[in-house]
Amino acid sequence: MIKVNIEKELDAPVSKVWGLLENFGNLDWYPGWDRIEVIGSGVGMTRRIHMTGMDPLDEILETMDPERRAFSYRIPQMPMPVSEYRASVEVKSIDNGERTRVHWRCEAKPEGIDEAEGQAMLEGVYADMLAKLEAAAKR
Repeated sequence: MIKVNIEKELDAPVSKVWGLLENFGNLDWYPGWDRIEVIGSGVGMTRRIHMTGMDPLDEILETMDPERRAFSYRIPQMPMPVSEYRASVEVKSIDNGERTRVHWRCEAKPEGIDEAEGQAMLEGVYADMLAKLEAAAKR
């Protein structure tokens, strides 16, 4: 099983970072998709991500805890060589809310690749996501 734990301090206010993440159906901060389709609301909702040349990607919200600034989700069918993908995100205030620490974790089962390759692949995805999240929160 691949286990990824990425923790990054963002030079952006916690209120802005959490504001971008807590609206699970909105991915305006992470470009590269053609359209997002939101199915349902709250825990259990699906954000269906449509991208050119790919089958839609469903991300299903499993938990949402605004007090802890945390949520978790799963992706039943990944466009990468992994399965059983589950992730959780936690956002913490640092420097009196002027900066933010984001902890993104995931687990997935490698499919046709070794764990180290899967680990590197997912860590690269998260590094890109966190850089784009920070840029969006600074706007």
